[in-house]
Amino acid sequence: MASKSPELKFIEAHCKALDKSLKDLTVEALRSLFGHVYYIWRTFKPALGEEDGLKLYGNVWAALAGISFGNALRDLKIKEVKDLPTLGKIVQYCFTGVPALYVIKRNEKDEHVGHVLWCANPAYGPADCTYCRHDYYRQEVYLTYVYIWALIEEAKKKGLKEDILVDLPSGRCRDGAACACQIILRTRNADPDRHLPEVENRFVDLEMGNQEPVTYVLKKQKRRLEDQGPGSFIGFFAVDFLAWLQLYTHARKKSRDVYLKLWRTFPPMWVREARLECEIGRVKSVKELADVIIYCEKKKYTAYRVSSISEKSVVLTSEADPFVQVADMFNAPKAYRDALAEVDRDFVSNILKLTKMDKKAVLSFKSHMAKGAGKTEMEIKVKQI
Repeated sequence: MASKSPELKFIEAHCKALDKSLKDLTVEALRSLFGHVYYIWRTFKPALGEEDGLKLYGNVWAALAGISFGNALRDLKIKEVKDLPTLGKIVQYCFTGVPALYVIKRNEKDEHVGHVLWCANPAYGPADCTYCRHDYYRQEVYLTYVYIWALIEEAKKKGLKEDILVDLPSGRCRDGAACACQIILRTRNADPDRHLPEVENRFVDLEMGNQEPVTYVLKKQKRRLEDQGPGSFIGFFAVDFLAWLQLYTHARKKSRDVYLKLWRTFPPMWVREARLECEIGRVKSVKELADVIIYCEKKKYTAYRVSSISEKSVVLTSEADPFVQVADMFNAPKAYRDALAEVDRDFVSNILKLTKMDKKAVLSFKSHMAKGAGKTEMEIKVKQI
C-alpha cells in the first residue's frame, strides 16, 4: 500500500480536530475557497480601485497557476514543454484539479480546444446578491485569461518557443446559457477560421440529481476524495496568503486595513449561524459566549476547545492552526504571521461586538502559534452578563 502524502495527512489531521469526514471537509473547503476568492475581489475592488483591485486579484490567480503548473509537471512526469499538445495536457490537468470537467476536443500541433462542462466556480461560488455575483463572474472570465496566460509563461520557461493565442468564446460564469466554457489555444500558424468542435447541448448540473456535485465530478474524473480534498483544503489558506502577499507587495500602506476589512466580512454571517446552531438568542453566560466563538473559529478551520471556565472567565485553546501551517509550507514572511495574529484578535473582538459583549468582556491572547508558540490560547474575562 502506498504511503499517504503529507498533504493527505494534513487534511486528515484537521478532519479529526474539526470532527468532520473527509467528504464534508472537502465540500466545505471548496465552498470556503471560492467564497474567499469572491470576498477578496469584493474587498479589493472598492479599497484599491477597480483597476488596481482587479490587477492584484488577478495576480493571486496567476500565482495559483504557477503552483498548479508545477504540480502538473510532477504528476504528468513532464520535463519539457516544447509544443502546444503538451501544454494542452497541462491545461487540462490544472482545470481538473479545480475541480472541473475538462474535455479535450482537439489537441493538435497548432490548435488546442477544450470544453469545461462543469467547474467548482461558480458551482461552489458565493451566495450573494444577484448584481454582485454577475459583476464578479463577468470578471472571472477575464481571470481565466490571466490564469491561462500564466500557464503559458510557465511553459515558456520549460522550453515552449511559439507564441500562443488564447480565445474564450463562451464562459459559463459570464454566459448563463452556455453549456461549456470553450478554451482555445492557437499558435500563429493556426487557421482562426477553422470550424470549432460543436459544444454539446447538455448541462452536467442537471445530470447530478441529488448527488453532491464534487462527488459526482470526481467519479467522472476517476479521482477520489483523497485526491481532491488536500488541494482544496490547502488551497483555501494558500489563497488567503497570496491575497495578503499582493497587498503587502503592491499596496503596503493599505495592506493592514484592507486585510482586516476582508476578514471583517465573516463574523456577521457566522455569529448569526452560531446563534441558530447553538440555539442562543442573547448571550447569557460565559459558556454561551465560548460556544459562539468556538463555532466561528471552526468556520475558519481552527479547532478551539475550552481548557478552563468559570462564571467570569473562559480560556480557549487551539493546538493546530492551519493558516500558520500553510504559511510554513509557503515560507511566508514573518509579516504574514503577524497579520494572522492581528486578524485573529480583530476577528474575536468583532464576535464580542456582535454578541453585545464588547463592553462587558476583555479579550487577551496568552499565546499564539502565529507568534511562534506551540499553541494558541485566548482568555475572555467577563465583568458582567
